[in-house]
Amino acid sequence: MPHAALPTPAYTYPEFRALVGQLAAEHRTTGPDQTPGLVRYTDQNQAHLDRALALPLLPALLERLRSLPRSEQWLLLGEAWCGDTAHTLPILAHLAAQSQGCVALHVVLRSDHPELMAAYQTNGKDSIPKLIRRDAETGADLGAWGPRPAAAQALSHQLHTDPSLHTNQVVRGMNEWYEADAGQSVQQELLAALA
Repeated sequence: MPHAALPTPAYTYPEFRALVGQLAAEHRTTGPDQTPGLVRYTDQNQAHLDRALALPLLPALLERLRSLPRSEQWLLLGEAWCGDTAHTLPILAHLAAQSQGCVALHVVLRSDHPELMAAYQTNGKDSIPKLIRRDAETGADLGAWGPRPAAAQALSHQLHTDPSLHTNQVVRGMNEWYEADAGQSVQQELLAALA
């Protein structure tokens, strides 16, 4: 049976993790903007990528994934510098790895795929990460999720609209939320989406 074609380039989680490590070592990041801040976030994201891979998975979500009516191809639009990607991607990768072959996950860079990103904007913005679920055989769209859990989205809006906060304070606030949440919100929202 034919399988849906992947956009290129597309990375498996280990390939993306290796890419982030290589870029950090070279003091670079993904995408056209190579600002010192984005390069620094790329390096910092390595710890989030490693930590989040070990977060506990919801048994009900694993059961749902293992009994999907059709195999799914998950595409995650992200970037190496994106903190939300670094906190969310490892959980999605772990879920796909534990799905007993029902889910294949690949990361595609927003900067490499502007047309795909344009089709999955959030409120008219190129917000990432964005998970796109497709039928693995036909490529038919099964839904999308992102860029972050609802509670994190509300916090992000609050932090970004506070003129007294520096970007580093916003990033710190978001990191603290993700660490306290321990991957539960994204999994609960995926469980609801797969119902």
